Amino acid sequence: MIPGVNLLNIAFGAIASQSLTWRQYAGRSENALGQFVTTYAEPVTIRGSWQPVQRDQYAEMGLDESKSYFNLYTAHQLRGVEEGRAPDLIDYAGRRYSVHGVTPWAGLDGWNHAVCVELGVAPND
Repeated sequence: MIPGVNLLNIAFGAIASQSLTWRQYAGRSENALGQFVTTYAEPVTIRGSWQPVQRDQYAEMGLDESKSYFNLYTAHQLRGVEEGRAPDLIDYAGRRYSVHGVTPWAGLDGWNHAVCVELGVAPND
């Protein structure tokens, strides 16, 4: 890898990117029943490269074999599971995904790598 060269933009010139919906974690608020619920910012359409994680890499990456994981390469500042906050959400092709973890290359090369785990059908909200 060559620092400062945005390989993602170069790759998008050769391969197709996808449009996805990003729901960024905004905090927690109390609903009418007095329960605390996770809130998200308004959905934003982003572009990225969406690819399945190969099953033979699950064990190496410490992933749960009973779930489905995907790699997302994007220029956006996604955030995954961290102490004190819920992960961002991604909707793609009618399914919802939680950002599991992020490798932040944005400061060096202008993009990030996120591993996302499938949650199920994306709600129509």
